[in-house]
Amino acid sequence: MKFTAHNILLDNGEKTMGDSVVLLGESAVWQSILKSLDLFLPGTREERSKMRVVDLGCLEGGYAVEFAKLGFDTLGIEAREENIQNCNYVKDNLNLPNLNFVRDDVRNMSNYGKFDIVLCYGLLYHLDDPTDFLKIVSSCTTRLLFLNTHFAPEFDIRYELEPLNTYFIAPLQKRTRILLFSQNYRLSRITKVNGYRGRWMKEWSRNSNKATIEKLLWASYNNHRSFWLCKKDLTQALHDANFDNVFEQFDYTGDLMPHNYTFFYNRTMFVGVKN
Repeated sequence: MKFTAHNILLDNGEKTMGDSVVLLGESAVWQSILKSLDLFLPGTREERSKMRVVDLGCLEGGYAVEFAKLGFDTLGIEAREENIQNCNYVKDNLNLPNLNFVRDDVRNMSNYGKFDIVLCYGLLYHLDDPTDFLKIVSSCTTRLLFLNTHFAPEFDIRYELEPLNTYFIAPLQKRTRILLFSQNYRLSRITKVNGYRGRWMKEWSRNSNKATIEKLLWASYNNHRSFWLCKKDLTQALHDANFDNVFEQFDYTGDLMPHNYTFFYNRTMFVGVKN
């Protein structure tokens, strides 16, 4: 099994990514989730065993594992076969009967019922319908949403120069890092989808076959381009989806993600709370 993102300690002492990568359960990003859990949903292991968690686009299952270790009834949903095989390998090598995985499109999450906690990490910016998806998420969430996502910068002259940026500036910056003040994702100009501002990003060629898409482990699955919401529009979409309170959390960087991660990669972490 080859793991590309989640270093998980198994019951036999094996680490899925070896000793060179920090364990996900010890990382700053997981510790930040723990802090918010204890703030908004304090409780004993017995109390938490009565709560349900879903990890959307769970990749290799690392976050789902950590929730299950806390006692939560945890489900990971993942679309790609190779990733779900890794998830099942992890499950088979941990004594966590409250941990389960299913291969499915996350847009079908309502088929699995309601959840007290929803984790949406590294997923929203891979969708072409993020505001519609947030409504689906909200309809299935009773308490808490953890959302870690890229957002589209409102002002970046590079993206106003497409296709000059796509075919000249971005390749040049990738090779030389000249004036690379933030990552160049070759995004489109600002546009609106469903009334919310954002930028389009190409995930893969629309002519790609299924086998090729299956191998793109960190890309979208059923849409060849994704829509990145501007930060202000993203927060508004969360409120419009009936999350009563929306907070931004900053203490998830430091090891897996460098301290300049939020700025350089146009990325943030939100906590959505339902009263």
